Amino acid sequence: MESYNFDIVVCGAGPAGASTSLFLSKEGIRHLILDKTSFPRKKVCGDGITPVCLTMLEQVIPGVKKDFAKPEYFKKINRFRLYGPSGRFADLDPADYIPEGKSQLFTVSRFTFDEYLVNHVKQQESAEFWDQTKVLDYEKNKNGITLTVERNGEPITIHCKMVVAADGDRSLCKKRVLGTAIDRTKMVAAIRTYYKNVKPINDNDQYEIFAFNEVLPGYFWIFPMADGTYNVGLGITSDVIQAKKINLKKLQNQLIAEHPLLADRFKDAEMLHAIEGSGLPIMMDKHPKVSDDRVLLVGDAASVADPISGEGIGPGLITGKYAALAAMEALKADDFSAAFLQKAYDPKIHEKITNDYELRLKLFDWFMHRPWRIHVLLWAAPKLGVIRHFFTNSVNARFKWSDLRNPMKWWGIFGVSGK
Repeated sequence: MESYNFDIVVCGAGPAGASTSLFLSKEGIRHLILDKTSFPRKKVCGDGITPVCLTMLEQVIPGVKKDFAKPEYFKKINRFRLYGPSGRFADLDPADYIPEGKSQLFTVSRFTFDEYLVNHVKQQESAEFWDQTKVLDYEKNKNGITLTVERNGEPITIHCKMVVAADGDRSLCKKRVLGTAIDRTKMVAAIRTYYKNVKPINDNDQYEIFAFNEVLPGYFWIFPMADGTYNVGLGITSDVIQAKKINLKKLQNQLIAEHPLLADRFKDAEMLHAIEGSGLPIMMDKHPKVSDDRVLLVGDAASVADPISGEGIGPGLITGKYAALAAMEALKADDFSAAFLQKAYDPKIHEKITNDYELRLKLFDWFMHRPWRIHVLLWAAPKLGVIRHFFTNSVNARFKWSDLRNPMKWWGIFGVSGK
């Protein structure tokens, strides 16, 4: 059996793993990044790219903004349209309240986006990339970690000092660090497919999010893509699906065929692919455990997706950056203990990600207890700029729950500062 040695092994080359690799390479740290598949590959996702994604990528990919300006791959999104259960809607334009550089939204297929990231990973001298490599097992000892992997059908042993687990919700590292029990309240089941010939609205440059009664506490979406097609899907927490015995595919097809907001728009539409589904672990804990002895969890392995929007790419990129920085600190100190990593990494995930979720969770709970409040919000939003500003900034996590108790921050919350 072949054997290799690396200081750091990154398991998984999706956005979180690619981000970890790119930030390690930025610091000149030699590492191995591996993935069980080859790229490009399909990934069930809403395909939305939020401003934080560009903020992260600008730090490691020169010219990323020019790449995102290519209309054949990246669709620029200029506004949201939010529909309530009654059919009332409100249009929100983030550029009205947030500086242009921090309000850019896009759609791009994960088939294209993930390959884009991997291609940049492959260009780095500090990174060695293996595809078609599956992690079978690992063992810890006083000198490091020994991974047993299968590459192109052949078993290989890898010795390393630490592992960054970026291999999704079914990660072996995640199971051993956090346990195997599934909490259905912290898991979203989502489906999506692609359509062509959907009747557009406005300039066909907006996210459409529908809070139908049938999908609450989840939502149905229509996102336009660069090639003129539409990413169409819905997601609901697994506990609700189980309790109500919901068949997601049947529900989506029924909504498209019968709902008054959708039936006419999809009358001449054609589904291009079979509906596909995936589980999305969402973050409900304020201070999550995302590390252990010689192991850091990132992306879906750390369950950091936004609990309200379901966004996973931006949080995944953030975890990759701070995992790389924590790994660099561990190498410098030659300390890979759970105690060291929990100080170097876990607090950053709370500060940069989970702390921002608190406000949205409280607001979401407030609306779900009285759904008529959604109707009032959507009635008020077109009439009152202060409501639009508050809601837009809530979605974009520009302030926290504690800020509401600080009068000094009210102008930034309800006014138009930041333009």
